[in-house]
Amino acid sequence: MLAVEMLEQQIHFIALLFLLLEMAGIYSAFHAILNTRTSQAAIAWAISLIIIPLFILPLYWIFGNRRFHGYMASFRRARLANITTAYKALRQIEAYHVSTIDGLKDIILTVKKLQHLPFTSHNSVQLLINGQETYQAMLSAIDQADDYVLLQFYIIQDDHVGVAFRNKLIAKIQQGVRVYFLYDSLGSYFLSARYLYELRRAGAHVSSFNERKGISKYLHINFRNHRKILIIDGLKAFVGGLNLGQEYLGEKQSMGYWRDTHVLLEGPSVQVCQSVFVKDWYWSVGKIPELNWQVQTAAAMCREKNMADSDEQIHCEQEIMILDTGPADEKPVCSLFICALVNQAKSRLWIASPYFVPDAEIINALKNAALRGVDVRLILPEKYDKYFIYLTSFAYYRELQGYNIKIFRYTKGFSHQKVILVDDNLAAVGTVNLDNRSIHLNFEIMAYVAGAHFNRQVANMLEYDMKNCFEDNIDDFARKPFWFKAVSRVFYLLSPIL
Repeated sequence: MLAVEMLEQQIHFIALLFLLLEMAGIYSAFHAILNTRTSQAAIAWAISLIIIPLFILPLYWIFGNRRFHGYMASFRRARLANITTAYKALRQIEAYHVSTIDGLKDIILTVKKLQHLPFTSHNSVQLLINGQETYQAMLSAIDQADDYVLLQFYIIQDDHVGVAFRNKLIAKIQQGVRVYFLYDSLGSYFLSARYLYELRRAGAHVSSFNERKGISKYLHINFRNHRKILIIDGLKAFVGGLNLGQEYLGEKQSMGYWRDTHVLLEGPSVQVCQSVFVKDWYWSVGKIPELNWQVQTAAAMCREKNMADSDEQIHCEQEIMILDTGPADEKPVCSLFICALVNQAKSRLWIASPYFVPDAEIINALKNAALRGVDVRLILPEKYDKYFIYLTSFAYYRELQGYNIKIFRYTKGFSHQKVILVDDNLAAVGTVNLDNRSIHLNFEIMAYVAGAHFNRQVANMLEYDMKNCFEDNIDDFARKPFWFKAVSRVFYLLSPIL
């Protein structure tokens, strides 16, 4: 009799547990319907939460959240606590504010509405192509540091590239230079404790993004800091697509040749990059380091380098905007701004990205641009590092049919660069991929450069890349095997929640 009563109690307990799970699933389904950005994602989450709440509930509350809470409030508190420094930095940057640029009136207005950091003048920009050139320029810049180095990367590998940078930083610390080293714990998951210990022992300030957030950081596991920033003494800044690892030199056998792009900036744009680093550092550590906020214009440096360089890779007096975006933004800044760029295009829009899983707004903007007669080209890799994203990209072919949008597949190796070219007067290099994760879930940074000189350099670079591509026929998707089309469509339907 006692055994029967115990069995009944266990059945009642299990039934109650399933009832509570189902209620939680229904509540979460309504939460998804009210808060999820797209109807496609809302339906996917809602059905899954109601049918299998036991498995989907934890996934939804970790991966379904699209807002990174607390980041902006944290930075506002930091500005109030360091009001003198914040005011000085902002005043320095605003002294070089550009209110008008020929042909970019709408973009300037969009920037003004989306964020307070504008295009600035008196900058220089140098295009850095691939790992060898970029790493040499970075290590040389670190060598020249007198006061501090700010280094932030999504992926840092404990291989000969990562060790070369670590050893260089330790050597500079021994010379009295301060080092602030920030990495993403998910992107740099395989970075060894020994690597970090050596830096800390030498005196570097080391932190992972989200380090001090305790258990709440696990609720932010779906958000990643994808930025790549290196700043030297507040005088030079590097941003772009390269992380630190030997694969970026093309030494990873499975990937082969690695195609990537970075830029070296000087002038007021460096202080803007520095403010982006400071926001991330404060969120992680709770302190703002003593930094140089005094702008040094690029004119003198440009003249000196151009005299020594017949190719004139450096161009003075560039207008540059640094746009940092992420899941803490009050508006979907990344998506809105990419749509604004596409809508701005009148003759040419070329985009190089390793991934092509954009949201519906960007797809529609691309279609509209093509209908206006804009030369729309997408440069995507034929070799892939993430197979499901590669498959998903083909599902968009059906949507693009009939719009005269050209897709070039890079065949020389893996194309990882993130580059946008608009008409003859705007070009961008940075970290934003054309996928949902970059656009909505990652912390990113892009350098937008106005003017014909840099635009021409980027155009020449992309034209050379297209010589190592084949032009994919969008209609070929219809002739793919059934399994290929089915799998790509499934991933396409899941893309808003991946």
